[in-house]
Amino acid sequence: MKLKSVFLAAAACACMIIAPAAHAEEDVITVLVDNEQVTFDQNPVIMNDRTLVPIRAVFEQAGATVGWDQENLTATITKDDYEVIITFGSGIMYKNGEEVELDVPAAIINDRMLIPVRAISEAMDFSVTWDGFHSMVLISTDGKPYRAYSSRKQGFKTLADAAEVYTAENKTIDGVDLDNDGKADVIEFNKTDDMSNITVPALKINGVDYTANIGDLLNVSSIAVVDLDNSDDLKEIVITENENVSTAYFYRYSNGILTQLQYNNTPSSISYASNMFVSGTGWLLSDLTGVSFTDIMVSPAIYKYETDSVKMYTIKIDGIYDRNLYKTYDDMMLYHIIYTDNYTPGSYISAIPDSGVIDTSSITHFKLLNGYYNENDPREVELYVEFPDGKKAVLIPYRV
Repeated sequence: MKLKSVFLAAAACACMIIAPAAHAEEDVITVLVDNEQVTFDQNPVIMNDRTLVPIRAVFEQAGATVGWDQENLTATITKDDYEVIITFGSGIMYKNGEEVELDVPAAIINDRMLIPVRAISEAMDFSVTWDGFHSMVLISTDGKPYRAYSSRKQGFKTLADAAEVYTAENKTIDGVDLDNDGKADVIEFNKTDDMSNITVPALKINGVDYTANIGDLLNVSSIAVVDLDNSDDLKEIVITENENVSTAYFYRYSNGILTQLQYNNTPSSISYASNMFVSGTGWLLSDLTGVSFTDIMVSPAIYKYETDSVKMYTIKIDGIYDRNLYKTYDDMMLYHIIYTDNYTPGSYISAIPDSGVIDTSSITHFKLLNGYYNENDPREVELYVEFPDGKKAVLIPYRV
């Protein structure tokens, strides 16, 4: 299976044969079964552009029994009503007697049988998700898919990584053609903590002082040149104001004029705590817009650059209801938590009860049952969830 496809697979079984040469993936591939990492004595490999992983460790951690027929080099995997038979070198596996075609034949490497990723979901109707950002296979035995943090995984970058040039220090930048006139422009940037009391210009372009054009900002902490719309040849300037959170404002330089991009007569801006993701095709995402559970984005809003403005689009949160959300790293978020068996969407967001706070270090996964967000302010989000112990609660991103 290709690295960026949706499924991955696994296999591991004792035997005495070495498969044809295969090369290991550059990054170590990890596998989680119901959020528990699988320990391998033979790492997953890439073979014919497909990723294969050892079966015994995976299926035994999923509660299955794996038997091995040394004479016929055949593994038999059983669990509940499933019986799966896989033979070394065969491009077919049998699921309850029915043929299932494999992406590539089952292999044996260092006495362990491996199968392609897709075969895991096809063998026992597990849900298998490929997390390319972490080189991780996520397997859910109840068939409910993991919810990957789609925006980050699909090529979004931080502002610094997406920028053609970026600095958070005093710097002169040259060699950038901002307005596509065939001439390189020179940008002089000076970081300042107080725009009402500056001794040197905060921004000069080609020797002209444009500090007044950004004078409505309280301070200036960084500047970037990005290309938000690949269909035109113009660049956008992003200037960041930094208070408790960072706010990015967007500008366009052309014919000696610096213009602030606006939407509905309001300056286009995005506030963010640590990351502002930029896709390079006009899409932007603030990590303060909506809310994420670790690497699972449940934000109901995203931004798009179009017609000289940055416009926010809301996305219905109900698209991920009835999903199991699993933690793969700690984002250090805090949530107000209200335990309840009865939930009315929108009933807590305006007046959050003083019932306690929980952080993501103590949450491994939950099922998202229902939710709510304020269309006028999508940062106001309620998540109604069920924890593995059966308790139900409303989670609301922490705010004082």
